[in-house]
Amino acid sequence: MAQRQSRFPLARFLILVGRRAREDNLSGLSAQTSYYFALSLFPALIVLGAVVGMLPFTQLWVAILRWITHYLPPESREIVFQTVFSLTKGRKQFLSLGLLGTVWAAMGALMTFTSALNVVYKVSETRSYLRRVALSALMFIVLIVMLLATFGLFAVGDKVDHWAASKVQLGLLTAAARLIRWTVSLALIFLSTLILEHALPNLKRAWRWAAPGTAVTVLGWLLATDGFNFYVRRVASYNRTYGVLGAFVILMVWAYITSLIALIGAEINAALHEGG
Repeated sequence: MAQRQSRFPLARFLILVGRRAREDNLSGLSAQTSYYFALSLFPALIVLGAVVGMLPFTQLWVAILRWITHYLPPESREIVFQTVFSLTKGRKQFLSLGLLGTVWAAMGALMTFTSALNVVYKVSETRSYLRRVALSALMFIVLIVMLLATFGLFAVGDKVDHWAASKVQLGLLTAAARLIRWTVSLALIFLSTLILEHALPNLKRAWRWAAPGTAVTVLGWLLATDGFNFYVRRVASYNRTYGVLGAFVILMVWAYITSLIALIGAEINAALHEGG
């Protein structure tokens, strides 16, 4: 029996990940994290709008918001876009009056995700509350910078595409530019996720230690998002079932899937460490 088990290390590893997920109540942790993620979504986008309002390319805020909401489920995109856009029309006034409170609300998901990661890695939280708040604020800033960098990459890439499209002989250049753009964008998403997964839990380890689970998280999130969007468009009938609330139900389900995949990636890292 021992010989048979040794022939299937991948199967034994998946069993270990599943056992850890049950012990850690990953479903419950994902529900808790997704709840705070949904609550933090609008404040985070409002803060982003305030930041963009201080930059020279303020007029690009609509394009940035459209680009971000494109990754949301289709039934929720327009509601999120219209709500955030209406709240950020007066972003300069908002910036002077309520930015700190909104940043605090936006950090709620990061602090909850930190607690969930501590459960996954089976470590106790020994850092002070102020240190955790400061860390969440720093990670929030990192995410905003990464988000703007990714959007800038796509914006520049679109300009290159439009220019190269007018040159028949530059078709190969267009294809190469798109490939480079998507590769760098995926690298930025991977790096953002890796930074969160490495910095948030109360655990010291090498950066490479968090890489396998981060790769699974990014790939799994991309596939799950596309699959869920296809399901919402072709199979589900949330709007007929829940009416106006259908968009928010879809958003919550998507947030739950996102949280679950992120925590599964952390479980993979923890299981690799345990198995090694």
